Amino acid sequence: MKRLFQSLSVKLTVVFFITALVYLYGLSVGIRYLIDEDELREIIGYYQSSYYDYMLEDLEYPPSIDKAEEIVDAMPFDMKIVGEDLDWSSSPQLTITDNINFELSTLNVAKIKADIAEGRASSREGVEAARYKNRTYGKIPFGNYTIFLVTPKMSAPVQRAYVVEAIIAITLLVLFICYGLVQRIFRPIKSIEEGATLIGQGELKHRINVRQKDELGSLANKINQAARNAQATLEQIEALGLAVSHELRSPLTRAKLEVELLEDTKIKEDLLNEINAMETIITNLLDSEALSSGHKALQLEIFEINYIISQMIEKSGFLANSNIVFIELEDGSDVEADKTLFEVMIKNITENAIRYNPAEAEPIQIRIKKMENNYEIKIRDFGSGFSEEDIAKVTEPFYRTDQSRSRQSGGFGLGLYLCKQIIEAHQGSIAIENHKEKGAVVAVTIPKRQNLMDNA
Repeated sequence: MKRLFQSLSVKLTVVFFITALVYLYGLSVGIRYLIDEDELREIIGYYQSSYYDYMLEDLEYPPSIDKAEEIVDAMPFDMKIVGEDLDWSSSPQLTITDNINFELSTLNVAKIKADIAEGRASSREGVEAARYKNRTYGKIPFGNYTIFLVTPKMSAPVQRAYVVEAIIAITLLVLFICYGLVQRIFRPIKSIEEGATLIGQGELKHRINVRQKDELGSLANKINQAARNAQATLEQIEALGLAVSHELRSPLTRAKLEVELLEDTKIKEDLLNEINAMETIITNLLDSEALSSGHKALQLEIFEINYIISQMIEKSGFLANSNIVFIELEDGSDVEADKTLFEVMIKNITENAIRYNPAEAEPIQIRIKKMENNYEIKIRDFGSGFSEEDIAKVTEPFYRTDQSRSRQSGGFGLGLYLCKQIIEAHQGSIAIENHKEKGAVVAVTIPKRQNLMDNA
């Protein structure tokens, strides 16, 4: 849910809908305000009252039925006149009943003000209005007569005026179209995001399909070009690695065969150790380069850390003959990782701890701690620990501490470097520190599951 609201698309969509709601609310309030606004009502009323004056002038006094019929024929309303011995209606359907509640009209305020300002009595002071069965009725006093107007005509079908609804509907349509356009704009952005994620995970053959000729299209093309360049570079590196591996290992193999023919056992053993050391260096270098460059894919599977470490200690010759205490997790320790690389990492760290651990010291400790999303594996020795300089550089390639300058005791300075590459390839981390009491601790943190999409 948190990641959902971190999405730019979601944020803009939310802003869009909030803006739309605020706009619709403001539009509704604005329409009602304009309808109710005194100034607007005065303007409308002025012209309406002026029309009443012109109509009454045409009607004459007393009202002429002939003139009334002419007015009704020319205008969209029916008329009824009642008064002294007169009761005329333009439509037999026009009846005035008690159900119509007439009220004094406020739409003629401006006309009344104008009449008063000019020093004459307003003839419109008694105008009343009402809404009845979706028709508008007007009641106009005219001397001893009363004139009723109704619109639309009784002969015309009554339809509700959906003014506000129509405006809202049109607005919603416009907003819907705008939303569709926004989504269309975001579609290539989403495609670029997904493509960049896949390329970042090592799928360098993937290409982003964005056909726009704008900035987004240019960005997609640049990412595609970067992927092509990276792919070409990695292919060259891989080819170079294979070539180096072949060119170096072939003479080493021949050298082994030549050394085996030597009669001097001591010289033979020394030479074989040197050759094996060179092979180990080549293997570690190639593996480290493959992991750091990202072109060595992890062979992920789910396995138990408890079982893997236990088997490694029991079956590995060097570890089996060493004094190691492994404290297992009681409630399971399943992890998703590359099992082969995981074994290499734990074995290298443990062998390194054994080299630093004096023969008379306490056993090496391997302890697993389960956290919410990770496992923490701590491997502790009881040696003299590291200097501050060593802690900062011990994971660098070919770096060996002062106490491990010889190959017999300290390796080649590639073990912890390779471990760092392995754990970082698994989205984890490695930390090295001196124990507060004695010795050093190497702490490896590895995620329980490799959710590469989220971590990219």
